[in-house]
Amino acid sequence: MRGQIFLFLATVLAASGFWTQPASAQASSMIEGTWFGSIAFSNPDGRISHDTAVLVIGQASSKVNGSLGRTIDQLTPWVDGSFKNDQLQFHLDAAGGLNVNLTLLGRRLTGTATSQSIKAQIDVKPAPGLLPHQQLKQEIMTADRQLNQAFGNCDVVGYASFLSKDLEFYQDHTGKTGYEENLKALQDRCAEGIRLRRELEEDSLLVNAAPGFGAIQAGIQRFYSRGQDGQDHLDATARFTNVWSKESGTWKLVRVISYDHR
Repeated sequence: MRGQIFLFLATVLAASGFWTQPASAQASSMIEGTWFGSIAFSNPDGRISHDTAVLVIGQASSKVNGSLGRTIDQLTPWVDGSFKNDQLQFHLDAAGGLNVNLTLLGRRLTGTATSQSIKAQIDVKPAPGLLPHQQLKQEIMTADRQLNQAFGNCDVVGYASFLSKDLEFYQDHTGKTGYEENLKALQDRCAEGIRLRRELEEDSLLVNAAPGFGAIQAGIQRFYSRGQDGQDHLDATARFTNVWSKESGTWKLVRVISYDHR
């Protein structure tokens, strides 16, 4: 199941892209955003095969985080990311483990992705977005807070107003559900007197434009339940990726991926 989720994670990216901020001396303003371009693989027989490459980069506190994939709903998070002296380096667990080394050259990131069996050239540029990055992030986080408030208050109508009728919800230990199943799950919990609270790990949050959808949001979330003692108890910690689309002026969730529950 996890492999399927990561395959889906590695299509939440390719249609995505945004860049409105001019380059500056700060790493976050220079590389934060969504980059779109190509990846060229060198095959053992000498052939070169080409595919799309989408790179989402976030700056959280002193950390550089992100994801790499083929399309807007095929995205794999990276680990050990660093950006120093115009050099971006990170490790991707997918494809047997890729070591990626990219150099910022003006408005391009170009370099290599290598493993024991793979060698590839990556060349990406900031793609045009839908809204200025800070405005988009503010809108998405506002929608997320309102959805979260409805979720915690058992406001089923308010919760439903932020879900697309075409919602696809993927969770690594329960599989795929949709709009109706998620509303019923909230109704059932609330009828049983179970209150859940969702909390976001602020330093993990990443929001970028996703043309064709609207926006992509990723990070780490925690779920707490209220016990008979009146205290909140941690139920689960999970990474997540949300894809948002604007429908009739309202941001709605069209894809949700919640994985690595522990």
